[in-house]
Amino acid sequence: MTKALLRVRFRALFHSMLRQSRQKRRHGTGMTVLFILLFAYVGVVFCGMFALMFSKLAPAYHTAGLDWLYFATAGLMALGLSVFGSVFATQSQIYDAKDNGLLLSMPIPPRTILLSRVLPLVVLNGVFSLLVLGPAGVVYGTMVGYTPVGLVAFVLCCLAVIFLSQALCCLLGWLLHLLLSRINKSLASAVYMVLFLGIYFYLYSQAGNILNAMAAEGASMAGALQSWAWPLYAMGRACTGSLPLLAAFLGICAAVSGLAYWFLSATFLGSAAMQHTGRRKKVDYGNLRAGSTVQALMFKERKRFLGCPVYLTNMGLGLVMILALAIVGAVFRKKVLEFFNLIPGLSLLMPLLICAVLGFLVSSTCISTPSVSLEGKSIWILKSLPLAPRQILLAKLRFHNVLVVPIAMASGLILSLAYGCGPVDTLLVTVFPGLLGLLCGLLGMVCGLQWARLDWLTEAHPCKQSVALVITMLGVMAWLLAGGLVYGFLLHPILTPTEFLALFTLLTTLCCLVLYRTLVTWGAKKWEAL
Repeated sequence: MTKALLRVRFRALFHSMLRQSRQKRRHGTGMTVLFILLFAYVGVVFCGMFALMFSKLAPAYHTAGLDWLYFATAGLMALGLSVFGSVFATQSQIYDAKDNGLLLSMPIPPRTILLSRVLPLVVLNGVFSLLVLGPAGVVYGTMVGYTPVGLVAFVLCCLAVIFLSQALCCLLGWLLHLLLSRINKSLASAVYMVLFLGIYFYLYSQAGNILNAMAAEGASMAGALQSWAWPLYAMGRACTGSLPLLAAFLGICAAVSGLAYWFLSATFLGSAAMQHTGRRKKVDYGNLRAGSTVQALMFKERKRFLGCPVYLTNMGLGLVMILALAIVGAVFRKKVLEFFNLIPGLSLLMPLLICAVLGFLVSSTCISTPSVSLEGKSIWILKSLPLAPRQILLAKLRFHNVLVVPIAMASGLILSLAYGCGPVDTLLVTVFPGLLGLLCGLLGMVCGLQWARLDWLTEAHPCKQSVALVITMLGVMAWLLAGGLVYGFLLHPILTPTEFLALFTLLTTLCCLVLYRTLVTWGAKKWEAL
């Protein structure tokens, strides 16, 4: 039974990567090879990045006699990457799997079901861990060299780290399941993604300083790891040839993994069937008021946006980036101006540069694009209501505009005031990003209708992998790029930056009018034909 469940899980995982709909067609061999090459490319990039980092640490730690710290650092990074990268996947695969109820209704022991969930996650954790440990092992073997015992110990420690990270992911996934049963899952997913990107950009910007500090302050790091993370110290010593500490580290990993599996086996049945335990809000039907059709449709769009983690994370992240740009740009105003002053004449282009940067961020907030495809198999409900297609489509567009346009305009106003733009420039820099948000919404609705996919397997397909989304984003970016090229090569000697921005704002307005007319005429017919 375990083999059958594992076969189904791995087949479903592979199937979800290579199929985008419920239809029976599959991608050909060429598309499969393309996916494999893409994953291989990403893996090579990550391995190269970690190899460069470890190539700086290996000689420094070996010279200082801290070879064990090198392996302990690699183990710590592998644990951090695998836990941070797969804790949400662990929670969703174990507790939120759609076939949990079906399998639990069969005469299958819960431990067998749990094992079929955990083993594919072990493979995923192995990929994350080996992205760090693989380059670390190769770099050390090339620059320093292993003893036979040390090489065998390193391989065993790599396997132990994989199971240790999976045990930690299972325990954290259980806690996350308890937390998400009481809060908005979409909001938690969005916060997690924002934190991940914040940590990533911070580490990327400070990578050189962090590496120099790690190479120079090895002794202090060694003392901290030995005192506060003794298992990692044992791993490092084991990789340098200490057999007693190798046995101790393997025993710790085995004990933690066994306890985690036992704990999940004891709590899986209750946790998988657990419902939301919060109190239901009492509704006072006497105070209810009838709302307009637009309000009802807007409420429906808001509930979907806030209730779908993939939708909120992928489309709402751009809103966070737009606000972050305004705040960061205002805080680091002096440094930005110092850089602009190094290039003569660049400060005169400040209004255009602000609009360009905001425009590229606005192009990533395609909230309206997947809204049609997300109706999925329940689209018949909307089509059966006594509503004109124009009302439904404009409600989706209005929800996009309510979120994107005010934030884009506020960010433009903040940046224009922070960088001392004139009155006319301030007005244009405030209006243009909002107008571009409207353009993005209109183009997204048109593309979403033209390339609507109602037979998706998960919400990730219309929100991350649809043709409509790609064309919308690239279309808005191409509009900005075309304007910049025309001004840079043709109109720069004729028009000032302010005059060109006013002209480009007018052209964007005309483009919005054309798309609006297309939406309410052709779009309404296309909606009826879906």
